[in-house]
Amino acid sequence: MTRNGILLLLAFVGSAVCWWPAIIEPSLDFPRWILFVLVAFIAGASILLCGGHGWLEFVAAAAAGSFAGLLSGFLLWPSSDGIVNSYALVAVVIGTATAAGAALICGLLAFLARRRWPLSSGTAQCAAWVLLGICLAFGPTLLAVTKPLVERRVAHNESSAALRFASLQKALQQTRADKGPVDSICDGRSLQMHYSGPPFTSEDWSRIAGNFVEEDKYVYGISCFPQGKYLLEARPKMQKVYGYGNRIFCADESGEVACD
Repeated sequence: MTRNGILLLLAFVGSAVCWWPAIIEPSLDFPRWILFVLVAFIAGASILLCGGHGWLEFVAAAAAGSFAGLLSGFLLWPSSDGIVNSYALVAVVIGTATAAGAALICGLLAFLARRRWPLSSGTAQCAAWVLLGICLAFGPTLLAVTKPLVERRVAHNESSAALRFASLQKALQQTRADKGPVDSICDGRSLQMHYSGPPFTSEDWSRIAGNFVEEDKYVYGISCFPQGKYLLEARPKMQKVYGYGNRIFCADESGEVACD
């Protein structure tokens, strides 16, 4: 196989595999625009290394790789959300079109740069190979570290959630014991005075009663009812997709667990 043939194959495979870590569940919560940048850099670096000849072929290879990666990813790891699955083909089309646009822009710039400044020095050639290698390694590396990093994140989030929930429950009990107004348990400022767990923001305290607030990828909410009754809940945000946590915490005014 010629050098250009190898580079075309690398552009296709690299552009395909980089999408898989974003599709698999649970996944790492990284900005998805990085994927479009990777596809663009793969196309650009390949064009620089091939000398600019047939640069549109590398753009097409990157676009085709993105299509193959997105389609195979949704087939291999269908979403746990049926609604998301129903829009999978739309996501494939939009993702491929956007990746193709990014590859075309970067590829054209690389082609023009290659015509104006030939990569005659070994340092420039090495830099282009390093850039291509980093982009190609992104997908496999992220796939390898996703599981341990998600497990570590889940353990941290669940630990923080357990501390916040226990302290919120204690604050609710102490607020009810103060013999103040019955609706004081719905007053974030009253609860804040008795709270001693990991911090919530001022906005959180103003909204936590009757709404859900988010901290460390867990959402917390207090539902208030007549006669000083309440329901305290703490649940992971988007539990299955990103793997933010697995434990759900609930309790009512009796102190008993009230989750479904």
